[in-house]
Amino acid sequence: MATKTYPLRMPDDLLQDMAQLARKTNLSIADAMRQSMRLGAPKLLEQLSTDQTRPFTDEETRLAYETPNPEFDDLEHHCASMPKRRPAG
Repeated sequence: MATKTYPLRMPDDLLQDMAQLARKTNLSIADAMRQSMRLGAPKLLEQLSTDQTRPFTDEETRLAYETPNPEFDDLEHHCASMPKRRPAG
């Protein structure tokens, strides 16, 4: 397997955490970092991905559409009662 070296700056406290993790798991610091990346990447993607669009669950749909919101309902009725503009042209 081909490998590449990538320099990585780390704060001292994070490097200490990695060293402690390596000792507890009997891995080298480099192996502990690689395994952390492998195991943590899916969670990182889930938490920080900008592509978070997904359909509502049934519970979210009920909460969004069946929960009354009097303030919004009043605004919706007001806007619907306003005269319509003719298209320019």
